[in-house]
Amino acid sequence: LTKKQKLFVRQWIENFVDRESRSFPANEEVNALATLIHSSPQIILEYIHNKFALTRTSSATSGYSFKEKNRHLGASLDAVERYVIACHRRRAPNDGRRKINIGPYRCTYGCGYRTKRPFDWRRHEETHEPQELWLCHFCRQNEHQNPFLVNRKDKFLSHSKSAHKDWDPEQVSMMSKLDFHAKFDPKCPICPETTDSWNDRCKHIIRHFEDDI
Repeated sequence: LTKKQKLFVRQWIENFVDRESRSFPANEEVNALATLIHSSPQIILEYIHNKFALTRTSSATSGYSFKEKNRHLGASLDAVERYVIACHRRRAPNDGRRKINIGPYRCTYGCGYRTKRPFDWRRHEETHEPQELWLCHFCRQNEHQNPFLVNRKDKFLSHSKSAHKDWDPEQVSMMSKLDFHAKFDPKCPICPETTDSWNDRCKHIIRHFEDDI
């Protein structure tokens, strides 16, 4: 965004965002703002996310309760909750978790990550909002060791190969995968559309990025 565009967005936030709720603007409002200043909704969303302490709300996820949805995890629940909270922590805009960030596929959580491959983009999105979790079956039986918990199967298999060499990594993976009920925001961060699943969300957003290529 140019300096004039940023100034316009700041003034718009000050004039039109409710000061009590500090709610994130709706997608249709962002789209209208993008039209006014001749920019893209995604760029405006990233700027607002990084510069203003606003709260995203979603009627579809407002009833989600982490502990209610995952109480069946029992003794593992606290460790899982800490992990997910850590994933949700806001990252600096330059924290792309890699040295080179180039490509049309951009992080929708505002950390600055970019990539040329949709597979890498989706995997990155899940570092912010984990959809699958593996909690090592063997590590968690050791009271004196922090159990290995991760949201990527490839990293879990690597752990299994190095820490539990006598076992088949795929078998350990099957024993360790949690029945985790993840949260996701069905609202597209670029347009007013909503989706029914995380998979549909990712496919939908990827189409936006590919339309810009």
